[in-house]
Amino acid sequence: MVRINCITTAATVIAVSLSSALTLVSAHIPLIESSSGHASHALQKRQAPATVPSCSTTYAPIATGAYPVIDCVPFTQDPQVQTWLKLVDFSKTPVFPPSQKGVCPTDTTSIPKDQCWWTCQKCDAPDDITSCPTTGTWGLTFDDGPSPDSPRLYDNLLEHNQKATLFIVGSRAISFPATLKRAYNEGHQIAIHTWSHPSMTSLSNEQIVAELKWTEKAIFDTIGVTPIYWRPPFGDVDARVRNIATQLGYKTSIWTQDFDTNDWNIPAGAATPQSVVDTFKGWLVKIPSMPHGFIVLEHDLFPAEVNVSINGVLPLAYATKGLLMQPIAQCLSDGKPYKEGAGTFKLLSGTSPDKNSATGFGGARGGHGVVVASAMTFLVTFILNL
Repeated sequence: MVRINCITTAATVIAVSLSSALTLVSAHIPLIESSSGHASHALQKRQAPATVPSCSTTYAPIATGAYPVIDCVPFTQDPQVQTWLKLVDFSKTPVFPPSQKGVCPTDTTSIPKDQCWWTCQKCDAPDDITSCPTTGTWGLTFDDGPSPDSPRLYDNLLEHNQKATLFIVGSRAISFPATLKRAYNEGHQIAIHTWSHPSMTSLSNEQIVAELKWTEKAIFDTIGVTPIYWRPPFGDVDARVRNIATQLGYKTSIWTQDFDTNDWNIPAGAATPQSVVDTFKGWLVKIPSMPHGFIVLEHDLFPAEVNVSINGVLPLAYATKGLLMQPIAQCLSDGKPYKEGAGTFKLLSGTSPDKNSATGFGGARGGHGVVVASAMTFLVTFILNL
């Protein structure tokens, strides 16, 4: 009980110190309108405004060495996709009708129980990865990159000797290959987040294969390894989608229920940096009493998302003693997150919140006092530079 109180007290002290600064941050972060509006009942399209495509409905062959149109669901009649389709036995795939853009029906009780639709039924399948096993361990993940702002996130993680799982959109991989190479070379776990970021339950079986395999190819062509882990955009997955992904050799990774930072709502103005940090502060209170660790949803597509992470959430996390941030593969003790093996990923042995509590959250060195000082240095530097 004393240890829990110490964690909460330490977190509260730093949170209060950061609170006033984050109010200023929210006033200085530009709001970038999303490519389509977001409502509570719908799923938001996740594309940078400059890349929003006009997706043709007419198939055109893809040249050798080329890729589908970015941010468009790939055509399934392409010869490459036809080859990939042979990897799946669709007779073993559950039959459920595609959803309407991932939107839940008004009466969710009409959804068959065995569909296990995460979006609408909040159903975790037995093989879904939704948490880390050890209490106090945080599966650190970022979705939708790489982007022009991802290097700022990587700089922060590198400074704190911190690794993360990065769920990569295939269209972003071919747009920013050097950024993806940097992330891989620095030891982050690279994972799949589809080609065009659609709601996966809305696609046909063949389109699901195309979305996953084109992303796999884009990543392999860039860094030379094949990710095993994948995350459905919006967490939109059901038994049909899971089955296809599993047959292709992927592990479905979502996040812990109610551990969505809501940072994706900042660009459209539906959330603020302060509200995101307040959400994180609320988690700090309950984390010590959870029976397992947790996985959090964060993003690095838009500037505001990276800003709130490196200026708000991560400083608070680094300063919280007794917690440990890790890539998902690390918290699961999986030393081979790629089909080829470890790649640049290094599985650390003997890491746990208890054993690392002396160095603070996520491997930052020099003890808790130094981490606190780092957080306070950020406050002073930020205010002086206003």
